[in-house]
Amino acid sequence: MGYSVLDVVKSFEKANDIKIPYKITERRPGDIATCFADPNRALEVLGWKAEKNLEDMCRDSWNWQKNNPDGYGE
Repeated sequence: MGYSVLDVVKSFEKANDIKIPYKITERRPGDIATCFADPNRALEVLGWKAEKNLEDMCRDSWNWQKNNPDGYGE
């Protein structure tokens, strides 16, 4: 299963109870039509499998950013 950019935006909005302004437009020159990754390789090689869903990831990333507005710092 894959996610579109709009799926990510909607999940981020839902997970963080915020509204993200966006416009749906044509692709820009150079933008690829689709891009896929197969996570099975990470399981085969590293024995790693994601435990969180998209909404969890959006919530965690926003919580981290709010608590670390300057990134990792020094």
